[in-house]
Order: sequence, then structure tokens, then C-alpha cells
Amino acid sequence: MAGPARLDRLERVTDLVLVLLHTEHPLTLDSIAIQVPGYPDEHAARRQAFERDKRLLRDEGIPVRTQRLDGQEQYGYQIDRDGFYLPDLELEVDEQVALHLAVAGVHLGDPSGRDALMKLGATGLGEVRPIATLAPPQALVDLFEAVRTKSLATFTHRGVARTVAPAGLWFRFGHWYLVAWDLDREAVRTFRVDRIAGRVTQGTPGEAVVPEGLDVRGALPDDPWRTEGEDLVVTRIRVDALEGPRVAEEVGADKVETRHEDGSVELLLSVSSFPAIRSWVLGLLTHAEILSPPSFRTEMVAWLSGVAGGVSVAAPSGPLVSDEVDEDAESMAAQRSSVPGQQTSQRLRRLLAIVGWLAQVGEAEIVDIAQRFTIDEDELVRELELAACCGVPPYTPDTLMEIEVSETTVRAFLPAEFARPRRLTPAEGFAVAASARLILTVPGPDDDALRRALAKLEVALGSRELIGVDVDVPPNLVEIRHAVDAGSAIEIDYHSASRDESTTRTIEPAQVVTMDGHWYVDAFCHKAGDMRRFRVDRIGGVRVSDEAMVSAGAVTRSAEDSYLPGPGALEVELRVEGGARWVADSIPVRQVTRSADGAVVDVVLDVTGMAWFERLLLQLGPEAEVIRPNEMTGVAAAAAQRVLGVYQGG
Repeated sequence: MAGPARLDRLERVTDLVLVLLHTEHPLTLDSIAIQVPGYPDEHAARRQAFERDKRLLRDEGIPVRTQRLDGQEQYGYQIDRDGFYLPDLELEVDEQVALHLAVAGVHLGDPSGRDALMKLGATGLGEVRPIATLAPPQALVDLFEAVRTKSLATFTHRGVARTVAPAGLWFRFGHWYLVAWDLDREAVRTFRVDRIAGRVTQGTPGEAVVPEGLDVRGALPDDPWRTEGEDLVVTRIRVDALEGPRVAEEVGADKVETRHEDGSVELLLSVSSFPAIRSWVLGLLTHAEILSPPSFRTEMVAWLSGVAGGVSVAAPSGPLVSDEVDEDAESMAAQRSSVPGQQTSQRLRRLLAIVGWLAQVGEAEIVDIAQRFTIDEDELVRELELAACCGVPPYTPDTLMEIEVSETTVRAFLPAEFARPRRLTPAEGFAVAASARLILTVPGPDDDALRRALAKLEVALGSRELIGVDVDVPPNLVEIRHAVDAGSAIEIDYHSASRDESTTRTIEPAQVVTMDGHWYVDAFCHKAGDMRRFRVDRIGGVRVSDEAMVSAGAVTRSAEDSYLPGPGALEVELRVEGGARWVADSIPVRQVTRSADGAVVDVVLDVTGMAWFERLLLQLGPEAEVIRPNEMTGVAAAAAQRVLGVYQGG
């Protein structure tokens, strides 16, 4: 004979939320097990099940408080009502729309922004194609929460342990930076977030003290080679005729010391440390050379010699964990939902959002609810029927959530309190703030509604002016956006960084997007006979074209498609250690393998351009090694030998 049907875990955690939210006093585990159906009878199993549920709720931003009690059971639990809800944001309709467009228009690599919109009630406003990407490094959300809560943060940056009082986060030069008061050095320091290895440990909220008057924006460096170190070193760099004009435009005329007749230039840059300038120079391959100081030149030769020597990186020992990244969004969603507990977490997040919205509107068509919250209609009905069985003891009709589901409509008679927006998780708060800040930097009409919405939200989150975003505007951007609006063809001079070659071609611009600090134009290329994506700052000249339009409305790519490999991509596995581990947070990868302590040891990525891959390997240095395929194992050494030839006069 079959036993009783197993209770859906979503029903148990929903009941748990309602019970802990409405109790006047902290409840012990035994009391919770009596009031919330579904917990095991055996005490150890019950404790394990409850701890999993408590962790799930906290991960969802639900503040489950633990309080010491007298008696055999020493702890009681209760949801902090003030922390469960956000203050009433009083968003106007145009502010809700602006917030939706901003969050939907920025691809952050996970659904945190969409989840935040559900909590804020700014969903169901139509689909929006992302026009920007701003993928956060692993440590960023924890740092955002440390800044917001005024907590000390401890982490390892470039192999050195740091304890800081965080002041703010800023996106500049295509990377995220933390500005903080360094407790050991008793000075303001700037840290590139993707260079932080491992976990960020947060201290007690409120204990971090930042010197009064610390200006986060003012503490940021004006150039990417001035972000680390204390003393500035004047560095002379020669850039050849091919890259000289573009680089001179990029760094500014004030840094160009000499312009030679052949088109090459010599730059004078104030550099904070050799590592800070090394990656920038190596990004130019054989087109750039450090001339002075001698110590920097010697260090560059030593670095390149180490890469050219082909020293093997030690194989990792101990247990390993792989995080695969599937380029297919549906496969990714299915993969995530198969993880124990994660599916319940997603369902709870969505159900609470639906219930909150129904508490506002009272009645709605099933088809409209399903469309607003992106859920199948049959699944929606099942979830709402489950919700109608949830409540508080004694679980009589008057203590359950009053939700009536008919064939076509849903009616809800719920407390007005349920309509209040819920507290956002750190990831959700970051997603909304970062997305809005980025959209506000995009050239175009001033978006007053978005500014107003962001100001209200940041006050509620306690994150006002803790995030900043700077995105450079290349010289040709205005002309290219005009061509997009006009639907006209243009002729461009373009230098491809992935192939290290310059061409002149006619393109028909379709859309302009910004990704990780750089502007790109998606266009039908007459030379390629297909859609291509061009980086705007690598377009040297723009002219009106006399060629006829031939694309017939070619389909554009959305911004998140930047993560998909192009045709002919080659899958490459790298083994990394020490200072090379930043690669996992800095470029799109298929798979990351970590050691038991969370350190990155292997990455798998797609390579479509050899020059791009050579740059990456030279920047990673001797602490990275190509494991497969065999034909790529010698790429780093060969590239290093070519660049060494520049320094050796050959």
C-alpha cells in the first residue's frame, strides 16, 4: 500500500515564511515542526531539513533572525518584519517603466535583475532587447553588500591579504574597481575586483569606518595603469604606425611626447607599477615597446622569457569541482533547476512575487498573470492552488491565503501588507543599481524618470551613490548612431584586434550596444556578406557610402549574444595558478574547474581569433598553460618570442 503523498517542499517553506512572519515571539525548532507540516519526526533529520530551509530563505533575502532562549532548545527563530519589506517606494508609472527598461536592457549574466523587478512589481511591461552587458566578477556582489552595510571586507588581491573599509564601487576602463580605506596601510586604495581571488569575508555591519570626506570618484585613477601601487613612475612607450594614431586618441594628446614621420608615437605615461602597465602594453603585441625606465624594460623581457620558456603549470591535487557554462539559455535554466533546493528557491521567489501582485490588483486573468511572470498557465494554476493551501495554524479556511482560481481568472483576498515590495537580495540590489547607472551613462535624452526611480530605490536600499559607472564615448559613436537611425550605409576603416589586421569595408549599421565598457556596432558587412560586430573605438574613419543597401533588414544580435562563440571557434583548455586565475572573472568561459578551497585551476574557453588569444596568454604570463588541443600548446611561446624580438632589436 502506498504511503502518504510527499509534501511539496515549496508548500513547506511558504508555510514557514508565513508562520515566522506572523509570530509575535521567536519559535523553537520543535514549535516550528508542530506548526509547519512536512518536517521529519526524527530530531536530527528535522534539524537538517530546517537548516536547509533557513539557508534557502536567507539566500532569498528573507531576514530569518536567530535569538537565544532559555530552556533545552537554546534558539528561537523569527522573520524580521521590518527587514522583510522595503519601505513603500511610491514609484510613479513612468518610473516603473523606466526601471523595467533599464534592468531589462542590461545583461548581467544572471536573473537577479528580473527577480528584483518581480519584487518591485515592475514586470509585464513587454520584452526589451538588452543593449548593454556588464558582467560582474565573482567578488562584486559581496563587496556591494559590504559597502551598503558598512562592513569590513577581507580578501586576497594579487596574492596579498587585505582588510579594508569599503567606500564605493565604480566601473571604469572596462573593469569594476573597489575604493576603500586600507586598514593596514592607513590610506585610500583602489582594487580591481576581478583581481580578487577567492571569497570576500564580511565583518559586522556598521563597524567599517571610512574617513570623512572620502571622495570615491576623486580617488579613482584617471588611467588604467594608475590603479595600483603608491609611487608613480614615468614610463616611455613606443607604439608603431599601425596602432599609433588610435592609441594616441585613446590616451589623449597630453600623453603623446613625440609623433614620428612614419606615424609611430612615443608616449609618456605616469604608471603606478609594472603589473599595471604590463597588460596594457602586451595587449598591443608587437606594436608597442617599453623604452624606459630600464627596470620596467628588464621586467618585461623577463616576463616574456618566462612565457617563451614554456614552463609547465603544476597539475592540481585533491578534489575538483566544475561549473559548466552552457551557451544555450534554456539548457542553463534546466540545468540550474535540477539542482536540489534551487528549483524550490526559484519557485518561492516567483510565488511570493505573484502573491504580492495579486494582493495589489485583487483579480486578474490567468493568461495575463502567466504572461507578466513568464510562467506556463497550467503551472501557474498548480502553484496558486498550492498557495491557497498555505497559511498559519490551525490551517482552517480563515487562516489560509484566500486565493480563488477559476477556469480563466484568479481572485485574491489577501492582507494589504502582502502588497508591499519585499527586501531585495544583495545580488538583486546590485543588479538594479548597476543597470540603472549604466543606462544613465548612455548618450541620448536625459531620463528623468529613471533618475527619480533610482533615487527612491537607493534610499530604500541604503545604497545611495555607492555605485558609479563610466563608459567612454569613442569619437565616431555619434556618426554611427546617426547611420543606425537613418538606415544608411557607411564606409569604415577598421582594425580587427582578434586578427591584428586593418581593412576598409562598407557596412549597414543595425544597432549600437555597449559591452563591458566598450561600444560595438552590429552591422551587415558587404565584405563578409553577413552580420558582424565591430568595436567602435577601433573604427578609424567613417564616410558616407555610395554602395546600395543590400541587407534587406538583417537580424541583429542582442547584447548577451556576445557570450556565444563565433563560427569556427576552437575550444581550448587552460591550466592556471596564482596571479593568472583572474581569467575566470574577466572573459567569457565555458567551464571553470576549482579546487576544494574554491581556487580556479582550469578554464575552458572558445577562441575565434589568434591575435586575441595571443594577447590573453601573454597577459596571463608563465602561470598559465594550454592543456588542449595540441596545436595550441605552443601559441604562447611563439607569441612571446615575436614580442621579445621587438625588445632585442629584431
